[in-house]
Amino acid sequence: MATMSKAISRSFDQPDEQAEKGGVKIDVVYLGDIKVKRATYPSGWRFSKDMGADRCQDNHVGYVIKGHITAKLDDGTEVETRAGDVFIVPANHDAWTHEETMLVQFDEFDGAARRFGL
Repeated sequence: MATMSKAISRSFDQPDEQAEKGGVKIDVVYLGDIKVKRATYPSGWRFSKDMGADRCQDNHVGYVIKGHITAKLDDGTEVETRAGDVFIVPANHDAWTHEETMLVQFDEFDGAARRFGL
């Protein structure tokens, strides 16, 4: 767990890192040793179609800023999130957007970064 010794505030207007993969635009800011990711997914994006793998292997915790995205878990459960929703999605899922969608995630970005060369 990260230890906080001071207050920090950052803006995605000045990200520490930027990347694009599978049509997803990603901005990253660091809050001490914590990475926070803002990702913008185009309408019609699907993990299994656009990211070069059948399933996402990362856990995600985040907040939907705008749009609508669905995740389908291995057991068939579908989790729909829309603007204003917070979410937890476990690893081994597919996901797709219904419209352009922007999320902020506090998750295992390092794992995804290694797998997708971000």
